[in-house]
This record gives sequence, C-alpha cells and structure tokens, in this order.
Amino acid sequence: MRFLTLGLFCMLLSEMASAQSRKVIEKYNDRAAAARAEVWSWEIDAFNNPDLKKIDTKQSAVVLAKHIDVKLLSTKNVTASLIKFYVKRDFYYGTTVREMVKINDKVALEEYSQFSFNKFRRLNGFRAKATSIIGVRIIKPDGSIKEVKVDEELVTEEDADKQQKSKLAIPDLQVGDIIDYFVLVEEMKATGESIDKQLFVLGDDKPIKRYSVHCDISDKFALRYTTANGAPDFAIEKNPDETTFDLVVSDLPALPTELWMSPYRQIPNIRMSINYGAFGYGYGGITVPPGGYSRNIKDADIINTSELMAKEAYRYAGSRGPVEYVDAVRDMIKIYQRDNEKLNKDSIPYYVYYAMRYMVFYRVLPQSRINVGLARNMHESNNMLFISLLAFTLRELDIKSDVVLATNRYGPKNGELLDPTDFEFILKTRTVKPVYMSSAGVFSHCNNFSTDYEGQDAHVTNAVGGAQRKNDPPFVSKVKIPYSKPEENLRQEQYTISLDNKMEQLQVERTTTVKGALRTAAQRELLLFEDYYESERKALGVRESFMEAFADSRKNKSLAEEYTNAFAEARKEQKEAFTSDVRDQFEVAPKELTSFKVRNMALRHDQPDFVYDTKFSLEGFLKKAGSSFILDIGRLIGGQLTIKPEQRERKVDIYEPYARTYEYSIDIAVPAGYKVEGVDKLSRKVDNDCGSFMVAGELAGDKLHLSVRKVYKHAFEKAESWNNMLQMIDAATDFTGQKILFKKA
Repeated sequence: MRFLTLGLFCMLLSEMASAQSRKVIEKYNDRAAAARAEVWSWEIDAFNNPDLKKIDTKQSAVVLAKHIDVKLLSTKNVTASLIKFYVKRDFYYGTTVREMVKINDKVALEEYSQFSFNKFRRLNGFRAKATSIIGVRIIKPDGSIKEVKVDEELVTEEDADKQQKSKLAIPDLQVGDIIDYFVLVEEMKATGESIDKQLFVLGDDKPIKRYSVHCDISDKFALRYTTANGAPDFAIEKNPDETTFDLVVSDLPALPTELWMSPYRQIPNIRMSINYGAFGYGYGGITVPPGGYSRNIKDADIINTSELMAKEAYRYAGSRGPVEYVDAVRDMIKIYQRDNEKLNKDSIPYYVYYAMRYMVFYRVLPQSRINVGLARNMHESNNMLFISLLAFTLRELDIKSDVVLATNRYGPKNGELLDPTDFEFILKTRTVKPVYMSSAGVFSHCNNFSTDYEGQDAHVTNAVGGAQRKNDPPFVSKVKIPYSKPEENLRQEQYTISLDNKMEQLQVERTTTVKGALRTAAQRELLLFEDYYESERKALGVRESFMEAFADSRKNKSLAEEYTNAFAEARKEQKEAFTSDVRDQFEVAPKELTSFKVRNMALRHDQPDFVYDTKFSLEGFLKKAGSSFILDIGRLIGGQLTIKPEQRERKVDIYEPYARTYEYSIDIAVPAGYKVEGVDKLSRKVDNDCGSFMVAGELAGDKLHLSVRKVYKHAFEKAESWNNMLQMIDAATDFTGQKILFKKA
C-alpha cells in the first residue's frame, strides 16, 4: 500500500511547458525545494535514526519508517511561501506520505527502481486540482545520501495497449540500499469544497518497523473517525486554533495484501471524515461542532441517516427534473402494451427496471455527446438516484418497494461504520416473490447482486415503501444476501484445434460462455453500443431508433451520418478488443483473428449467459524435435495463478472474489501420419473442501479430447484451509507445463 501521485506532477509539468510559463515553473520549483527541505528535516527519530537491527532478510524489502501527515489549516496559519505559489482561498489542504525502505533483494530492487503513476496513486487518491511534489533520496550502506533529481529522471513509456505512462526512474539504487521517498499533495480550497476521507491502514505487504500519523486540523472543521479491527486510538491535543491527532505503532508484520484480503476487515485501520463547519444532526444522528470530533458512531445512528437519505432521494425522484425519466418509462409501458400483450403485475418490475436502464444508459438525444465505442460500456449511474427513480415509478404502478442497506465485504463491517456511504442501497419490491434491483452499470440485471455484497447481513428499511397494507407480504427487517454457487460464476471454453500444414500454427475455433459474476467484465470489453441498443430498443417496444429519428429530421439529419461513421470506427475497435481477449487468454497475441461473433449479449436475467465465437491462429505452441513435434498442451488453459514464496504461509482468512468455475473442453485433430505420446500423463485429480482441479485426456482415433475443470468452491475460507487451496492452485500451475508429442507413425 505504498503510493506516489506521480501523474499529477507530470501533468503539471506538461501544462507548464506547453504554456511556456517560466514564472509558474520558477514558483513551482521554489515551492518544491521548500517542501523537500521541510520534509527531509522532519524531527522523526524513525527516519533520522532508522532501526537496522533484526532486519528480516527473508523479506524482499522492509519498511523502516512510514509517516502520514495531514494538514487542514486556515490561510492565516500557512507559510508565506504557500500563499505566493497558490491562489489564496479559504484553507490549505495538504497530505504528505513518506516511507523509508530497506532493499533486500533483486525483486525489491526492480520494484523500487521505477515508480509508476498507477502503482502509487492509491496512497493519496486522485485530486484533480491539487499539486504533487515528490522527493526521493538513496541512502548507501556507508551512510552517504544521494538525492534524486526528480525532474531529470521522469520517463514516458508505452505499454502493450499503447497507453502512454509516466514513470520515475531511480538510478544507482542497489540491493542493500535504503530508499527514502515522499509525496506531498496540496491545494488551497474554498469552504464549500469537500475533503477526502482519510484512511490509515496499519499494515502492508512488507513489514513496517515504525508507522506514525500526525494530523493538524483547524478549529474551523468538524471531524468524525472510526477505529476498526483493534486499531489503537489517536492521542488528541486541543490547541487554540487547531486540534492535533497523533498515532505511533511499531513492528507491523507483513501481510498478503495483494492476495485475497479485505484490508478494511482484516487489518487495523482508522477512517476519518472531515467537514468544514459542523456535522449536523442528519449526518449520523450526532451533531459535531466546528473544532469538535466524534469517534466510533453507532450503526443505529448511521442507519437512521441512511433512511433520511433514501426518503430525500425518493422525494427528489418526483421533482421536476428526474420525474421526466419516470414519465418516459410510463409512456414506454403504454406503447408496449398497445403493441404487445398486457404486462401482468409480476412482469412490471422487470420491465420497469430494464426501461429505466435504457433511459439512463442507452437513450440517445440530439444533444448527447457521440460515444459509441467500448468506453461507453463502463458508464455507471448514481445508484441512489437510480433506485429512487425505480421506486417512484413502481409506486405509480401500485407496487411498493423497500430499501436494503448492505455492507461491502471489502469495506467496513457492521459495528465499524463511519457514514451512510458504507452502505450499498438496493431496492426490494414488496411483492410475494421480491425482485431486487440495483444499478451496477450498462449490463446489470434484475435479481443480480454484486458479489461484493454476498454473505452480508443487510438491514431493510421501509423509509420509501411506507406503512404496510393488509395485502402486503410480512415486512422483514433483516435479510442475508446469499453467496452464489461456483457453477453460477462460470467461464466455459470449447476449442476445436487443428495444426496447419507446416506444423507451425494452431488453427483454433473457440466458443466462450461466461456466466454470473464473470459476465460483466467480458461484456464491457467486447460489446458494441450499436448492437445492444438496438436489441433493447426492440425488446422494450420502442418503435423508432434514434438513427431513424435523426434521419427523418431536417435539423438532425447530419447527426445520423456522424453516428454512422462513429459506428464504423467502433467496429474496428471491437476487432482489437477480440484480439486482446485472445491474447489475455493465451498470453500471446493471435497470429491472425479470422472471425468473431457474439451469439448472446446476455442483456437480461432470462438470457443471462454471454456467449461468443472466435476463430484464430496461434504461434509458439509447437516446437520441432527432429521429425516430431512437441505441443505445449498445458498452455491451452491460459496462465494460472502463481503463489510467491512469501505467500505460501498464511495466517489470515481468505477473501476470494466469489465462488467460480473454469471449464475447458478441447478437441485436437491429430495430423495425418502422426501418433500421439504423453496423453497418459495428462490426467490428474485434486478435490478437497476448498476447490478442485481435474484433467481427463482421451485419444479416440484421430482426435485427442482434453477436459479440464478448475473450481473455487467458496468466496471465503478460513486461514487453516490455505494448504487445501495451495493443492488445487499448485496442480493447475503444474499442468501448464504439460506437453504431448506428435511422432511420425
């Protein structure tokens, strides 16, 4: 969990260079020099006299010291150098994160020799209007210190997807050195602007010898915070103009943070919310005045606030602007029932859900920005407003709904909540067979829970549905969101493979079926708006497409031509996406992608499986061995999870994304004049309480059939089950090295 916000710094330099504003550059350089001098002179003993005793050399790297400094100060309390650089506003907001890391081996050396923006932006988040200042020093074993000239070591590289990414090169860093670096993100803000939530996680994937936090918060602000998973409390000191919050902990062990952990639930942490002025009663039920603070608020108060938010959102859904969506959906129902059969009461919630999804994600107006490429697939809505529009529409159709408040299994658990944003709001119809609705995005289904909420005990509020009627089903205040089964989250691959005449390439015909939680990612990567828009328009009974409407309008006729051109460009983008899909599966790009076709777009709950075909050729899987040929048959199931040496021992519980299954049915045509050797070595079976990996190979005439099945049986496992998990994972990894021999008959 170490992060550097390098991109903002790079963007700033780019903007300044393009504008050729020497004065601004000089101001920035002066501010950066002052900030580096300040940070390097911190009176923190863990940095000035790092503890080099008992360094765990089995660890790739050890964090000797980590310090986070947060400042929210009124302008009268900031230095003159800041006022010179920034436009004066109401208050200063700055966050500095500094780490000192001992490099123990080449793995850590490679990790720290280049800092990428994406890798380090997690630490301070992304603050679009903020300025980032970076400092890096290398401390040699003899105690000599070399400061890296950041502006001279910035490099720009292009990744496999042809995206430009900035990195900071750290020259002359060697095993045995200590790297000391920080990032400061700062800005001047107005009173009406929000402050990011602060998160202090007391753990990392590397051991930390000393971790400290210091916050200076002006008395203009109110503050609330929650300590979780046994995190210690702050030492708090009230001063005339500000309050300080300090925390120091030592000897934090390394944790597998990058492998199936839920840090909010498994690592001690403190979350802090800060507001300019007071937190009113509506915020968690407790008033906090400026200069005051509140800790560990009760869940009941947060639930009460969430109910108030649900009521307010519901009222807003009926106001002049949003109600246009409600009216449009009611009109769609009238037209649909005029042209088709009348919707019964059980069908109405489903129609309303997909009609509202159409209105939010699919509808195109003349003033809409032209966006028909794959990027459109990533759109998401304001979930609170979306379900409020659904609730308001259903109420107009005499169907009441209640709101379910569910916590994310990768977020804080009940009893350690900070505010209503810790809940996901899900709509539950008040019908004999409830229909659950939420807005996950362009391809969300009814009754389809995000796997992030599986297994959670959720609170049901009647804040929207109101009092029960005589014919309403009994009200249940608690629901448990079920876990999905491994067969419900499935990726199934069917391959028909032949070898080309030169015995150099594999000719592959593939059918892929993706189900459940695996489905949406595949849809986002491969589907085109033109196709799913037209499909949903017809399913909902919308008589005229926007293209037809534009073409019939003298005012908007040119728009139809623009969309036609945009659709053609999107088709080219889709072919590149299918090429990437093959590359991701086989870890090598296809030599040629011959064809691709989507059989079922999986746009609705009653047709939930995403199915598509691809036909392509692959190189690099066959090797000549005299007159014979070796096929890397194990590679046909794609890359498998490899457990790092330091991850093989585990003491924390396992939070997997969801239970899931991967199946491969592979038919390989044996070339004429050859026989196959090594089929008997392919079969294997590992099956335990956590998962299974099974392979069966069979030769029938000139066909070799290979069946592979890998199953993760649960979304959560206790730490003591880790060895069972390793058995299955290791078996799959080992299989990828399996080969067969095509030998001259």
